Amino acid sequence: MRSAEETVRQRFGRLVAEAAQRTGRYEGRGGQVLLAQETGMSPSAVGRMLRGETLPDPRQFEAIARAVDLTVRDLLIEAGIVSPESLSTPAQTRATGVGSHSITLDEAANALGIHSDVGREMFAAAVERLQRTERATEADDGGGAAAHA
Repeated sequence: MRSAEETVRQRFGRLVAEAAQRTGRYEGRGGQVLLAQETGMSPSAVGRMLRGETLPDPRQFEAIARAVDLTVRDLLIEAGIVSPESLSTPAQTRATGVGSHSITLDEAANALGIHSDVGREMFAAAVERLQRTERATEADDGGGAAAHA
């Protein structure tokens, strides 16, 4: 049962924990280690996620969903990270203009249908984290793709 007080982190953790339990593959402490191996997360990160303390890196959503027999779509929608409307088809994305030119974070959130304060915060945090990762990758390999163009 969902509480009005339940946070996105808690919903996400509960959803993953329930789905993992349904699979029957992740029982006890050994199950947490197995889930960590299958998702590329550390066992402690899996524990924090399952307890609703943290959200995983967005790049891990696909592996988590696959491990617990959910679709990424169901995982993100059921956890309240995105609305069903925000997961548009490529034709819908082209119609909104996303990808056709540089847009602001607010414009991207609007185009993706992310309107809640929590959703916008998560979206901004995910974009910021991805930008940091890209900058670090470029620095590690001497400029990344731009250096090889």
